[in-house]
Amino acid sequence: MSAAAGGRGGVGGAWRRRRQRRLLRGAGAVSGAVYEALAREATDVVLVTDVAGTVRFASPAVVRALGVRPEDLLGRDCFDWIDPRDASAVRARIAGAVAGSTAAGEHRILTSAGTRWVEVRFSDARAVPGVGGLVWNCRDVTRAREQADALRAAAHTDALTGLTNRRRLVQLVAEAATATGPLRRDLGLVLLNLDGLKLVNDSLGHRCGDEVVRTAARRLRPLLGPADVLARLDGDEFVLLHRAAVQQDPRDPQRPGEGAADRLRREVDRLAARALQEVARPVVLQGRPTVVTASAGTAVAPAAGTGTPDGEEVASALLRGADVALREAKQRGGARAVAFRPGLREAASQREALAADLRSAVERGQVHVEYQPQVDLATGRTVGLEALARWHHPVRGLVPPGVFVPVAEETGSVLGVGRHVLARALRDLRHLDAATGRTDLEVGVNVSGRQLADPSLVDAVLAELRAAGTAPHRLVLEVTESALVTDLDAGSDVLRRLREHGVRVALDDFGTGWSSLSYLRRLPVDVLKIDKSFVDDHGDRAAAALLGGIASLSTALDLLTVAEGVEDEAAAAAVRAAGCGWGQGYLWARPMPLERVVDHLLAEAAGTAGGAPRPGAQNRLERTTTA
Repeated sequence: MSAAAGGRGGVGGAWRRRRQRRLLRGAGAVSGAVYEALAREATDVVLVTDVAGTVRFASPAVVRALGVRPEDLLGRDCFDWIDPRDASAVRARIAGAVAGSTAAGEHRILTSAGTRWVEVRFSDARAVPGVGGLVWNCRDVTRAREQADALRAAAHTDALTGLTNRRRLVQLVAEAATATGPLRRDLGLVLLNLDGLKLVNDSLGHRCGDEVVRTAARRLRPLLGPADVLARLDGDEFVLLHRAAVQQDPRDPQRPGEGAADRLRREVDRLAARALQEVARPVVLQGRPTVVTASAGTAVAPAAGTGTPDGEEVASALLRGADVALREAKQRGGARAVAFRPGLREAASQREALAADLRSAVERGQVHVEYQPQVDLATGRTVGLEALARWHHPVRGLVPPGVFVPVAEETGSVLGVGRHVLARALRDLRHLDAATGRTDLEVGVNVSGRQLADPSLVDAVLAELRAAGTAPHRLVLEVTESALVTDLDAGSDVLRRLREHGVRVALDDFGTGWSSLSYLRRLPVDVLKIDKSFVDDHGDRAAAALLGGIASLSTALDLLTVAEGVEDEAAAAAVRAAGCGWGQGYLWARPMPLERVVDHLLAEAAGTAGGAPRPGAQNRLERTTTA
């Protein structure tokens, strides 16, 4: 039984093996046909190559991928169209497939339409009947790669300028701060803010504002060193990140060299100065040259000698320090750079608290108006008053204008403060008329750049004149050259509209701004106020000549000339000799509240004989009343 069975089993086993070989030969033919049919219908490219990469089969989809016919690829080396940068990676994946591992990756191929990205899956089908080679399943992923790249770029790039954004900047600072060996870097940061971008947006529109930003970006790029980075943080802020190679101490390679911190600060200071200079060049907007200055704060972080710093903390500290320094630059009037120092942080904190209090100061009745008389130099009689804002803080006491006015400009509070001062001055002028019988006095009210850019300024001024019942010619709006520097033509248009209604215009602090003579030619001006600095130096021959030249020019242009800062009789004599018509200064009176102005005018009238005051009477009165 067993032998028979075994015999039958042996015979049966041989029969089964012969039958399997016949089936496999048939299956090979079937599978090859099926495989080729599937490959020809596939939307992805299917290639079959030998181990060396020679093409034995190419599906019709290759026409779309490479722009060639399948038959033209047979016998060719697939590496003819693999991007050389990816050739070694492709060979490594082929070797991996041959070794039996899963092999897939994204590679670049060269086509008639340019470089494309394909996802390739390699499989070893050399033992598969009807295939007999390495199978490449290729899917075009170019569009997906482009979309992913675009998303990554959007996450790290500012859309308007194409510059690095805040998120990427922090990453770069963190990477540089934690780098070791030759990649270690000293870090310096310039935080730059465009002083007048809001004025441009308000007066000319956001399209012009965007052009200012793009122009600033173009001008700042050439300032960068090979390792430096330019970033835009938000609407009007840029960062120039200076990454300097570390100068090491030859005795201890882990420590920075002697004087490295000072060298770094000098480099950053120079970079900031060049940046401010480039940004301040005029840019043409709507056919008109417009100047937008910038302010900057700088901070530095020399590379750590030992240990690994917290990169994000370094980035945060640099940005905070530069921001504090930037605020100090703004506080000093802008258009300058300030380096961070520890004491600035406390000052910035106090300024922020001040700004918060200032927002509600007018409503709480803390902002008052004082007046400084202006006198006719020929008669010594008071003929005008300048209205000056005074802030009496409930805790801090009297806050100097030099402290709160820049804060008001920076935060926009100046609009509310300015409207309050204007309304108060016009009402007080009516009160003075009734109390003194004088109806010839005029009052000067300062107008800032922010106010000039406010579209409602003209209507607001006319409304306050009507409310007070004051004749427009008795109001003088005083503007400085710095208030007009962003857009001279737009500022001139506003002032011209006000003059058409009878309001007069004074150019204040003449001689200290950008292009005084050009301003005189283009501005609708009635009064020229010569800056105090020219009066202070009246004893100097050159200064006296300048004073006389300015007064002569003003007279030739039929303008009233007012000399500011007259503090003694010698200065008064000098401005009279120069040809100035009016004077203003401590010689005659300090700023005073309305009640004191009434007393001042009545006392002046009482001391007058034949229309002229007694010599020295005004001085004695003022010394008594201001003591």
